[in-house]
Amino acid sequence: MTSTDQAPTSDRPNRRRWRRLGFVLIILAALETGGWIGDSLFDFHQKLVWRLTLMELESVPTDDAAATDNPELWIRSASENSEPTEPYRVGQTVIEGAGPWIEHQRLTPRTCPGPPGERTFVLGGSAAFGYPYRFEKNFAARADRPTINPEHRVLNAARVGATSNDLVPIANTILEHYDPATLVILAGNNEWFHWRPGRPANSTDKSDPADVAINGTGRTILATLAHSRALAAVISGLHHLLHDGRRQAAPRRIVHDDGFVEHHALRGARHAVENPLTPTRYDVTTWPATRQRYLDRFRDNLVTIITAAKRKNVRVVLMTMPFQYRLAPAWKQRQPLAGQPRHLETMTRLVTETLKLQDRDQPAGALQTIRQAIELDPLPPVPHYLEAVLLESLDRPQEAEEAYARSREAMIGNLGSRLSINRVIREVAADQQTDLIDLRKVFDDFQHHRQRFFNVELIHDDCHPTSLAHGLIAHHLEKLLFDGAATPERH
Repeated sequence: MTSTDQAPTSDRPNRRRWRRLGFVLIILAALETGGWIGDSLFDFHQKLVWRLTLMELESVPTDDAAATDNPELWIRSASENSEPTEPYRVGQTVIEGAGPWIEHQRLTPRTCPGPPGERTFVLGGSAAFGYPYRFEKNFAARADRPTINPEHRVLNAARVGATSNDLVPIANTILEHYDPATLVILAGNNEWFHWRPGRPANSTDKSDPADVAINGTGRTILATLAHSRALAAVISGLHHLLHDGRRQAAPRRIVHDDGFVEHHALRGARHAVENPLTPTRYDVTTWPATRQRYLDRFRDNLVTIITAAKRKNVRVVLMTMPFQYRLAPAWKQRQPLAGQPRHLETMTRLVTETLKLQDRDQPAGALQTIRQAIELDPLPPVPHYLEAVLLESLDRPQEAEEAYARSREAMIGNLGSRLSINRVIREVAADQQTDLIDLRKVFDDFQHHRQRFFNVELIHDDCHPTSLAHGLIAHHLEKLLFDGAATPERH
């Protein structure tokens, strides 16, 4: 047999290997093509990217260069046909008339409603989005009245869970591609959304691994894999499967090994007292610096958006954050009973004595006791909350509201620092000479005029305005957008 006769036989294994490789590549290409087709129908890739973003624990401030070449934008969709399968609950509280509904639609410059230069875009988190109420209840939808003013459209580009870092690239996309007249920013609830108290370096307490912060490595890997639409479909499906399983087992509630429950109750301080943030879990003396770092980032991001808008001659309207005065201090995470470790024993004793006096229906004595604790150490939120409860029981609602506000300011982590957030918003508005709607004052004035306090009509859950509140916001926004023209009250 000649060498020429043997050559085809020796090449056969190579051909088989190449054919197998080609077959695998064809299958992968088919899967990826199917993934792209599925994504065009169900938009699961962008939604997965949003969910992965919410997993990120720490992020760096966004700079002026943050922008996107992708002109696509996601806005809130008016198509919300599905009804909730069960009542919307916050902790142990059922919120009537709530969904939640979270539907988006993809927008391009060609499909954007309204003529160029006549568009107002609303930016922010879930409060601006209108969560958990239907589309027509949110203030952007109420201020968007094309039958009355067809030349001006108001579009809701808010995003549930968004921090100010997330808003900068969204604002840049709008400014670069959508010719807006105005940007409206209602943000500040989510600045600490991803923050968790880390354990001190010398701590040996391992009782609750759920408290340990997750680093961003896993999110980075998943985000990289999600560039493949086929893998994005698989990851999104697994996320839905796991998420639905957790919701069926314990909706919206995370139970820790030692009994602490996130979203345990919308109001009250007992759970915070029974499950304190101890020095072995977190060195609370580091919190002031951490809080200031986040506040500085928030300020920088607002200034970045305003500066970019000014370059385009686009008006910016800032809104302060109204808040739920009576939100439980431990709603999201444990809170310390002392701001200084040397005060912990005394503060714990005074808080315990206050609760005992309260249980014996001695509010005056309990108030005196808790004020001793506040005078000793004004940093922790629980004493301020107990002071507010006692003032409320003594029929002193104005003082109680102020004490609740101090408690919200003192809360560490997400939904705390409410007074500081609003101070930054006011300062930025003044420094940048931009418009401001002071919603906290608007809400307070509205409630006090009706002899109500604590935003009981305007915020039913932890931080989201009610339908009534969105009507109030829309009324004030319309007055500002349309040069002070009178608009009817529509609450």
